[in-house]
Amino acid sequence: MEIRILKTTTASKDKTGTQCFEYLQDEIYDIYDELAEVFLKEGWSKKAIDNLENKAIDNLENKQFKTKKIK
Repeated sequence: MEIRILKTTTASKDKTGTQCFEYLQDEIYDIYDELAEVFLKEGWSKKAIDNLENKAIDNLENKQFKTKKIK
């Protein structure tokens, strides 16, 4: 699952838990679902896809269209 980190956190890099990894704030990571759910539940991250959808909507809402004058 792709998530955007809201708070820099050290956690397992894979399901085995043998390696630790520092997940940096404002970065997007594709991590295994069980860990992603913990990050989401604790408020340390949000789903990256939600962020992309909101950004696309904001871009459309704020876009100014140029009109062509007809003589």
